[in-house]
Amino acid sequence: MIRIAVDAMGGDRAPEEIVAGAQAAVRHGVTPILVGPAGLDTGGLELVEAPHTIGMDEKPVEAVRHKPESSLVVAHRLVGEGGAAAVVSAGNTGAMLAAGLLHLRRLPGVVRPAIAVPIPTRSGPSVLLDAGANADARPEHLFQFAHMGSVFAEEILEVARPEVRLLSIGEEAEKGNRLTLDAHALLVESDLRFGGNAESRDLL
Repeated sequence: MIRIAVDAMGGDRAPEEIVAGAQAAVRHGVTPILVGPAGLDTGGLELVEAPHTIGMDEKPVEAVRHKPESSLVVAHRLVGEGGAAAVVSAGNTGAMLAAGLLHLRRLPGVVRPAIAVPIPTRSGPSVLLDAGANADARPEHLFQFAHMGSVFAEEILEVARPEVRLLSIGEEAEKGNRLTLDAHALLVESDLRFGGNAESRDLL
């Protein structure tokens, strides 16, 4: 079974709801490894001790640097050292991103990380990138996000030959700001199955 490092202290209702969710995941072929303080009631699941917690209101980079023994950072380190295959946290998103860059790194060639959000639609599952990892982006970043999303859709969501769309203010190729216009031009010339621009209503 796949081993998943779980930040037991991340989220508004941690650790009780996190532990309950981890216990439920066992029924789906997952081996959760809870990361949290000594003495945490894990209901029999494995516990890796981490005495500190990163709060939702803390500055992400500073928190990751100054709290190397926090549950969120220790969970990432566990994956980086090969003790787990993936990490899950409902905690501070910025700290999650910072810890990932520090301990997991990026794949070769990937310039920017992205947050991927699977979205159920009438026509089947889809995935939105980027959903908050980057405050700004360049056309080449959107181009990479398109590739990353296509791979995610095919390998994780099991979508055969996924179509890529570019979120913009209109479906017409000439609509959008400089960023989306330049990204559109890159996608048209790519080997992706690019279906053109999409408006927000198309996400449903």
